[in-house]
Amino acid sequence: MKLLATACLLVLLGACSAPHFVGDARPVPVTSTTPDHFEFPARFAVARLVYGRAQTAGPEEAAPWSDLANRSKTLGSFTPLTRKLPNTRYSQTKDLVEAAREQRFNYVLLVRMYPSTGAADVMLLHAGSGGVMATATAVSPSGGQRGFWGGQIRNPARLERATLKIAKAAMPLVEDTLRGATMRQ
Repeated sequence: MKLLATACLLVLLGACSAPHFVGDARPVPVTSTTPDHFEFPARFAVARLVYGRAQTAGPEEAAPWSDLANRSKTLGSFTPLTRKLPNTRYSQTKDLVEAAREQRFNYVLLVRMYPSTGAADVMLLHAGSGGVMATATAVSPSGGQRGFWGGQIRNPARLERATLKIAKAAMPLVEDTLRGATMRQ
């Protein structure tokens, strides 16, 4: 079921973005300093972390993300990060940036979701340097949810409902972050 949901999400987000090929993209230069401005149109890698692990969005949550990609077409293409990340408890930001650099993305839109608090940290990272270009924090008005005995939510359907609420709260912040990026261009 997870494989089917992952495939559906990739097809949905791939259909929403303009066709592009990794081989056609110019290589991302590795730098030691983060630039002060953005270069558009750009290739954005979207990474979603829940409980510190990279996870794909469920079908209901994929709809707001694809709407975001449709509204932000002038900025470039938004594609989920497809490389298999290390299956550690906490995926490192460095691994995400390296995966995005290998796939020739210019920026990484990283969304870390915390279902227990109902919050999400949104970071826009530069793929060349790994530096943070913008950050925001979103909090769901309905609060967080915990699993049985106060731990992590293990039921996938219940986890999807919790992350959907967080995604709905995070979408306006992601759009504001992207609008701010165009102003800094």
